Amino acid sequence: MTVTDLFRIYDEILVPERGSDNDLQFAVRPVPDQGAYFVGKDMAGMACLLVETAKGTGRKPPPIRLENLEAQFELVCQIADGGEPPREGQFTVIRCRSSQKETVQYFFSVCRILIQHLGGCPSRLALAAAVRRLASIFQSIRKPPVRSLNGLFGEMFVIASSRSPTRAVAAWRVEETSRFDFAAGDVRMDVKSSAGRLRKHAFSYDQCNPPPNTHAIVASLMVERIPGGTSIEDLIVATEARISGDAGLLLKLHDVVASTLGTDTSEALRVTFDHRLASSSLQFFDLREIPAVRGSLPPRVSDLRFNVDLTGLPPLDVETLSDRDPYFWDLVPRD
Repeated sequence: MTVTDLFRIYDEILVPERGSDNDLQFAVRPVPDQGAYFVGKDMAGMACLLVETAKGTGRKPPPIRLENLEAQFELVCQIADGGEPPREGQFTVIRCRSSQKETVQYFFSVCRILIQHLGGCPSRLALAAAVRRLASIFQSIRKPPVRSLNGLFGEMFVIASSRSPTRAVAAWRVEETSRFDFAAGDVRMDVKSSAGRLRKHAFSYDQCNPPPNTHAIVASLMVERIPGGTSIEDLIVATEARISGDAGLLLKLHDVVASTLGTDTSEALRVTFDHRLASSSLQFFDLREIPAVRGSLPPRVSDLRFNVDLTGLPPLDVETLSDRDPYFWDLVPRD
């Protein structure tokens, strides 16, 4: 099941005609091999995912309403599948409140992962938690971007190229305020992308003075936007294929991308970069050995940042990195 499959199903559904006094009427098609899930259109033609929900005890989860997403739990709805007679049932309805094609496609891309994550008969608790995760992603795409598109491409390129995207995504952005892009055990790695031909990057004092007994490196690469190149969306698809067995990491992948790009998500995902340049220019350097401000800062001085030109400095090879900590073997590119 792909995003294209879900969007194609949605695109082929006709807007339902009013057949009763029930306003909760949906024209639907079942999601292949997923009996509890239906792709649907409501009476306004909006895209929906309906999840057949058993009656539960206790208070049902509260509804969620955002600018582009709405979720209502355990509603009595009437659904009609093509020429089949309408039937009534209890469903959780997740609705995309935008008619923009790119937003609808993005909605189904995350719904696909949600279905994979929940499986055939989701519990009330699991379904509510997954819908909140979906809402968090859609809330993020209504906020301003927090990092540059070039920087995100660099991070995604490292993940998609790595020997183990599963471990790379698990180590990625553990906390939004983390000083390093990747952190696991004693390993710290930050990714720096340069749009020019100089290997010149901005560093913080904290990055160049990492915690004791840690192995901290910077992955440096050149990025350039070109027509017909590789997009962040391409890198997401490639990474998804290699971590498809872990729906939690798939959701994290989309969560981090959405929180990074914010309102620019739909357009930014399709900007294309020179894959060959990124691949050929990727090098690794020890953050303790590059030129930097070292030692204690003066009292009341904090948040120090500076630019460093790494051009001509000897990079670390993969064997050296792996000798320092085997975790690096999973983060570096495949041969």
